[in-house]
Amino acid sequence: MKISILILLTLGLIPLHADAATSYEKFPTQKKGGTFTDVAGMTPRTMVPMLATDVESMEMGSLFYLPLFSKDGQTWEDYPSLAEKLEISKDRKVYTYTLNAKARWSDGTPVSAEDVEFTFQKLMDPKTEAAALRSYFDGVQFEKVDARTFRFKIEKPKFNTLTSFNEFQPLQKKQFQGESDFNKTKEGLKPVGNGPFRFKSLSRDQRVVVERDQSWWAKDLPAFKSRYNFDVLQFKIIQDPTLRYEKLLQGEIDQTILTSDQFVTQVNGVDRERFGKSPQDGKKVWADKLKSSGPMGWLGIALNLKNPMLSSLKTRKGLAYLVDYSAITEKAFYGTMEQSVSPFNSASENVHPSLRGQENRYRFDPKKAAELFEQDGWKKDPASPVLVKEIAGKKVPFKLQLKFPLASPAQSKSAQMLKEVFKKQGVELELRAMDSTAIYKDFEDSNFEAMMMGWSGTMEPDPKQIWSSESMKGGSNKVYYSNPKVDALILKANFEFNRKARTKMLQEIGKILYEELPYIFVCERHFVLQGMNSRIKSPIWIEKFGSSSAKEMFYE
Repeated sequence: MKISILILLTLGLIPLHADAATSYEKFPTQKKGGTFTDVAGMTPRTMVPMLATDVESMEMGSLFYLPLFSKDGQTWEDYPSLAEKLEISKDRKVYTYTLNAKARWSDGTPVSAEDVEFTFQKLMDPKTEAAALRSYFDGVQFEKVDARTFRFKIEKPKFNTLTSFNEFQPLQKKQFQGESDFNKTKEGLKPVGNGPFRFKSLSRDQRVVVERDQSWWAKDLPAFKSRYNFDVLQFKIIQDPTLRYEKLLQGEIDQTILTSDQFVTQVNGVDRERFGKSPQDGKKVWADKLKSSGPMGWLGIALNLKNPMLSSLKTRKGLAYLVDYSAITEKAFYGTMEQSVSPFNSASENVHPSLRGQENRYRFDPKKAAELFEQDGWKKDPASPVLVKEIAGKKVPFKLQLKFPLASPAQSKSAQMLKEVFKKQGVELELRAMDSTAIYKDFEDSNFEAMMMGWSGTMEPDPKQIWSSESMKGGSNKVYYSNPKVDALILKANFEFNRKARTKMLQEIGKILYEELPYIFVCERHFVLQGMNSRIKSPIWIEKFGSSSAKEMFYE
């Protein structure tokens, strides 16, 4: 397969990766057919990519809408998807895409530059609730050249400009142009897409069903011919991990991500005779740790800095010294996690050298915590076991509410462990378990004091979305963290194309974040705990840089 990524020079067009093949072309052609039953934690709110902010909505959108270029999960190279050609000017300011001549929407109409233009205009409309994605297109201009060709122009390109443009997912203009309120469009739950699947049905809080598009325009392209093999994908809405585990054993679902306790105490414990280590072991189900070289994400405690108690760094540091990181990773996560020291993958080169050893990391040290609390004005109250402090002229007890997801036994256990330790040091922690939809909404609204919050990782970290003060409005900086030095470093890093220089900036940003604790970074893992039905086959079970099971599965 020829990948058409071209650099436009004054002397003409010079092709890059001219004869590069994707890793997917090496797979043998697989059998098509069958039904694959997966799980989702909640009903997707939308299937429109630019409006998707939860994992379920993003995953559904990817089934229906192709990006212009995709990333090969094995090599991390770009390859054509909806577009067949890209030309980049020498100064990186002009990116000219040509759509594949065969590209069609699921209703049979051609995908056009007009659709791309409509989508871009919707994205850039301030009324569209897509501020996070829109931030990647700041200063970008769009130009339609002809029915299949268009350009993105930017005066000052960033390190991730090409990635942002390649990942752009056009919508069909015809489907959405008449919507009076695009943010609440019902069309978002019945997409007319250009991807490998067609939408079939949605039963709220029960299931989503999609069907393979038998006439999909890209089905015979080399990068796609051995992929998207199931005739039907159905996603059962099951939030409770215990129920998911039972459904896997009963054969009612074909895969699930296992919790730490399930993998250690059940798969490798009481149920070890029921599980194989691979689909060839002759058992109905199998499970294993699927190692990835990509960032798998991290878990932390988000601290709302608008809360007068938490606005003080000494108080936040005191709390960080009350977290028993080793106990949480060993007892709550059964040794499947390790301490996190960075939002940019603690096992990567993005970690500051000073944090790679143990000496500069936060550790469980109640004595240190007590000293910090005392320095910050927290005092013992003869009438109560809870510390008190005068804030804005009022005596305030050291009480915090910690919200965490009901569906995570490990986080529930972690929260209980925190509560017991905090209590001994005069901090009252009120625990509040919430379902996925409610906790997600509270985070978006910054309606929390402290919240156990996980973030996925990325191969090309852009700190702006979560850590820049600009992202307090419309972005994901829901803890109201602000540091001018961090803002300046983020801005500088985003315009730095030299990887080594940018890595040093990420190291410095991560070090400041770790020290200043807008989140208490708790733990992370570098593999997926996967349970799978043995009737499912696949050339690979996780891509080299993947964060979940591979999509090349099929029935034997």
